[in-house]
Amino acid sequence: MSQNKCVSKQTRTYQPTYQLNPRKRFNVENVEKILKRIINSELEEVEYSEKLIPDLCLNLTENIRTAIKEENYDRYRIIVAVTIGQRRQQSVHMFHSFLWDHERDAFASHNFENCHIYANVIVYGVYFD
Repeated sequence: MSQNKCVSKQTRTYQPTYQLNPRKRFNVENVEKILKRIINSELEEVEYSEKLIPDLCLNLTENIRTAIKEENYDRYRIIVAVTIGQRRQQSVHMFHSFLWDHERDAFASHNFENCHIYANVIVYGVYFD
């Protein structure tokens, strides 16, 4: 004589745990100050050399990225683009286009010139959820 017992299993439902806003927003003014400080100190005495500029761009990119990551912008992907060229009475136009969230994503830029080179540095803070 077996008894059939209906055992009902309770299922737990969890609410989503995602977060739509960062705890610390990407502060454009602070990032611009960091860019200005690093770029002006590193490029003040630099002359253009085809052999040295690629390594200089990589070093600047790493220095800027680590300085901005020390600001602890949580859940942001930091993208740094450094362009350095020789000044020769030319004009340069740069255009960047992205699809992003205007409420959470931001960018900061800094332009530098001396009598030998020009430099354009852009830092993107893209919210990464």
